Amino acid sequence: MNKLAQATAVAVFVAGLSSSQAQAVTFTQVGDTGQTLDTAQVIPSGSLPLESISGAISAPNIAHLFKIFLTGGQTFSATTINAETLLQLPVDQALGIPTDLLVDPQLFLFDAAGKGVYGNDDSVGTQATLPSGGFSPAQSGAYFLAIASSGYTPVSTLGNIFSPANAAGLFEPTGSGAAQPFSSFTGQGDEGRYTISLTGVTTGDNSSAVPEPEQTAGLVAAGLLGIGYQLKKRKHQKSLKRISGLPLQ
Repeated sequence: MNKLAQATAVAVFVAGLSSSQAQAVTFTQVGDTGQTLDTAQVIPSGSLPLESISGAISAPNIAHLFKIFLTGGQTFSATTINAETLLQLPVDQALGIPTDLLVDPQLFLFDAAGKGVYGNDDSVGTQATLPSGGFSPAQSGAYFLAIASSGYTPVSTLGNIFSPANAAGLFEPTGSGAAQPFSSFTGQGDEGRYTISLTGVTTGDNSSAVPEPEQTAGLVAAGLLGIGYQLKKRKHQKSLKRISGLPLQ
């Protein structure tokens, strides 16, 4: 990528963020995401559609919570189903190839007070989905999205928040601890990498269409890191071609 192309890529990225019709963005966990309401990772606000959240669960926090923003009247959904988990993971498992993916995830949604909304364990294979149409908030506001491996269960001070899966495969907040907010997880959890694809989620209160300068700066930084990675990768590929005598592109 030449300097003009690099500058163009950065300009397009920044313009996309500052536009009133900004494109969707993705978010990757920063540092070690917590597994309680107080330590949940807060998605930087800026009123942009949030397309996905990626991360990797590892000890000591073997569940991750993210504070997200849902818009009233819009349908919400979240799923760990993608090409890697739907196609690659089963093949690797059949061949006995080790994987760094979170093999059997669960997803849970809590309201701003930490009360359970709904959850899911196995929707397709071992992957989890909070389906479109399963929940649509009446009013806009903050929610908490949690991901953990199967067997690691969210509880309140009174017990399990969610009951066993209903006929639709969803966990409803009708357990003995449902009347109280989420306080912790109990059980055994596994580690692994994940991506949660989302609909109906924004990076913050969408009452303002344009991100604040400091919010835009943070998202621009994330974009520049991605561009820098691509440049480094391309430089490495050119070096390999020089060594092998292949023509450079």
